[in-house]
This record gives sequence, C-alpha cells and structure tokens, in this order.
Amino acid sequence: MKKSLATAALLLAATMATTASPALAETGVTDTTIRIGMFGPLTGPTAIGSLPLFGAAAVYKDVNAHGGINGRQIELRIEDDACDPNKTISATKKLISQDQVFMVHGGWCSGTVMAIKPELARNPDLPYMVLGAASSAISSPVMANLFHPIATTTTVTHTMLDFALSKPGAKRIAIISHSDEWGKSHINPLLEYMKSKGIEPVESVWLERGSTSATSQLLKLRNAKPDVVLAILYPPELTLYLRDAAKYGVKAPTVTTQGVSIEDMVHRVGNPEATKNLFVFYPLSSTLDAPEFGKWKDMYRKYYPNEPVETLSFMGMTGALAVVEALKQAGPDLTRAKFIDALNKLHDFNPGLQSGPLTFTPEVHAGISSGKMIYWPKDHAEIVATYPADH
Repeated sequence: MKKSLATAALLLAATMATTASPALAETGVTDTTIRIGMFGPLTGPTAIGSLPLFGAAAVYKDVNAHGGINGRQIELRIEDDACDPNKTISATKKLISQDQVFMVHGGWCSGTVMAIKPELARNPDLPYMVLGAASSAISSPVMANLFHPIATTTTVTHTMLDFALSKPGAKRIAIISHSDEWGKSHINPLLEYMKSKGIEPVESVWLERGSTSATSQLLKLRNAKPDVVLAILYPPELTLYLRDAAKYGVKAPTVTTQGVSIEDMVHRVGNPEATKNLFVFYPLSSTLDAPEFGKWKDMYRKYYPNEPVETLSFMGMTGALAVVEALKQAGPDLTRAKFIDALNKLHDFNPGLQSGPLTFTPEVHAGISSGKMIYWPKDHAEIVATYPADH
C-alpha cells in the first residue's frame, strides 16, 4: 500500500512538473514561433503612416522566407489605430493581454505613442520598438523597455534649422506648425535651438489639422518677408500650405520634417513650381532610385506589391532590422530580458538603409542622431547636406 502511494505521489509530481513547465516559457514564444504585435494608421487621414508598418512587416516576412530566427518563424499580429490615442490604447492592451505578444513594434503618430507610455510602464518587461513617431519625449527620459530607432524631433529640428541657415544670407526664419502634441514636440526643441543661436522667429503661425484654408497664415508669413519657412505639418496641411504659398506669392523655401515624404508631396500638390523649393528631412541612406537601394525596394515590393514605394515605405525597416539582429543575438533560449539586453548592446548598427548608424545603450534609447535633406528640383530627388548653391 505504501509502495503504491509512493508511486502515485511520484507520478503526480511528474505530471505537475510537466503541466507547469509551459508556464516557465516566455510570453509570445514557442518552439517554432515568436509573436510580434504591430499597430499603425491603416485608415484615417494619416493612413500614409501605414507605409512604414508595411516596410517593417516586409522585413519580418523576408526573415521567415529565409528560415526564420534560431529555428522560429515570426508571427505578426497587426492592429489599426488610425492615429487615434484611444484606439492605440485599446490596440496595445489587446496585443498584450489577448494576443500575448512577445513584443510590440508600432506607432506612427507621436501623440498616440505618448498615450500608451503608462501602459508600457505597467508592463516593464514588454519590449517596445517605435515604428515612426518622432517626439523626443517618447524616449527621453529613458524607459528601459522602449526603443526609438528613428531621428527624434530634436535631431530633426536641429537639422532643419542648420540647413535653413546654410542658405546664403538667410537670417529671417518663420515657422508654421500644428499646435498638437506632435507639433509642440518639434516647436519646443526648435525654439531652444534658435535661442542658442541668438535667433527669434520673424513670424510663427498655427495651422491646425483638418484646416481647409491657410489664407490668414500665408498673409502673415508674406508680410514677415522670411528667408526660409520651417513647416511642421502633416501631409494634408502641408499640401494646403504649399498650394496657397504659390497662390499668394510666398517664395521663401520651405523646410519640413520627416513626417512627410518628398515623393508623396510632389504628387499631392501637383504643381512642380510649388514644390521645387520644398526640402524634407531625409531619414534614408540613398535616394530610392540609387542602385544600392534596390534590395530594399525589391523586398518591399515582394510582400506589398500594391502599395506605393516612397520614402515612408522604408522608415519602419530600421527598427525591424534592429529587432531581428537582437533576436539573433539573444540566442535560441529566448527571453524578453535577453532580447532587451541585446538591444542595449546594439552599437553602430548600419545595414545600409538609414541616414546614419543606430546605437542603443542602457542610458540612450534614441538611436539615430543624424540626417540630411532631400528635394525635387526637376525630375528626380536629390539629397543635400546644405542648401544647394545653384538653387
């Protein structure tokens, strides 16, 4: 009887151990898969932000097509947040609680990423990679589980101002911007940088999202006689501004953020005269027609053949490539902690896609600190570091 009881106890213990062992596995990881959650604006007025999501997803799909990572395939769960903070919060909670993802890679609009930071703080072991949102406040101060693989608004606005001042004789700088979280995330570091150089804007006007006219703003700017206008606007409003600038004779060059792409703006505005003096912060290493950029275009077209191929199509790829590299470095015994540690050791990572090397450390999670400008003077785009002498 005692022997039977002992045998039964051993069997029960073994069964409990076997049953309990899956609980020790990392969330979102199986022997054959790694589940990654993604979100971005697939619909709505900022749906152009779906392009970086598709670019990042193309990287993950290409990894799967080439055998995966350490024997595992990447399984994607994608949510549409429409750049609406409430939808972003709901999407993030769903990915964490319902889909049980290993990590999250998403966020095109800065305001929506800021809205989920409390949720990320409540889940400090969950790795989060920003997709395309640029606000410096996202990654400063540093959150241990949040990584920012694109140029922040501080880097962007510093580059914009330096470029504007490289125009011979340029002293009078005007600003047109949104007044929302995204706009202010650019305005604040820009004004600080201007102050450090002893410069004040000759005019500063707001153009709110959803506006249907920029007449009053353009009249103020025209009266200020700026040498350069710094525009912190999303594509619909920048389109409106550029068309009205041509209409009202504001000929000062426009320098804008990486929130738009030069290809999209040339197409949207539909007037070469209105866009020939538009300079856009450029986050990539080469123009899209450069031979060395061919492999990235081929990858994107392979998985998303019906989507437009433009600058924003590749902005999400750098973060995805960093994720892939860190997953490889974390090894087959994958945990979130090992993955975050691998990201923190990612120094001078440069697959030849972005404007400069990506570096993360435990103290710095804003990984890109450089960029140039791109413009469309005639029939193709050109990258420039300073204002073109022949323009």
